[in-house]
Amino acid sequence: MIIQVHALKQDTGHVGNGKMLLKELFSPIGAPKENDDVNWLEDLKFFMDNDNEVLSNVMFPAIKKHTNYKGHPDAYKIYIKPIQTCKEMYCSKYGIEEPGEKFSKETLINMARKIAGEQEKYIERGDYED
Repeated sequence: MIIQVHALKQDTGHVGNGKMLLKELFSPIGAPKENDDVNWLEDLKFFMDNDNEVLSNVMFPAIKKHTNYKGHPDAYKIYIKPIQTCKEMYCSKYGIEEPGEKFSKETLINMARKIAGEQEKYIERGDYED
């Protein structure tokens, strides 16, 4: 009598090494092969919008603070430090090298302005009221 034992193990392929960009995970075949083709800001934004730790511990406190400054033209400044924190978390989690070259101060400020504009609409609608 021969007994075979099969161990079930999920095949994670190249995703299993933890170095895959979020954008590549959901991209169709033909995703960027070289890091030069990656839109780093878009991938960072995707990370910020979809990582529970980032949303709960970094972005929601900034949004809550923004509700106190509704309509203020400099409200975007509230988001600069949280975006920098998210960038550091993103680079650490995915092993992104040379983040200073990929994320300039000006591009992060522009991202803060964009996020502040998006959140201003939600605040005006009353989405964050208790």
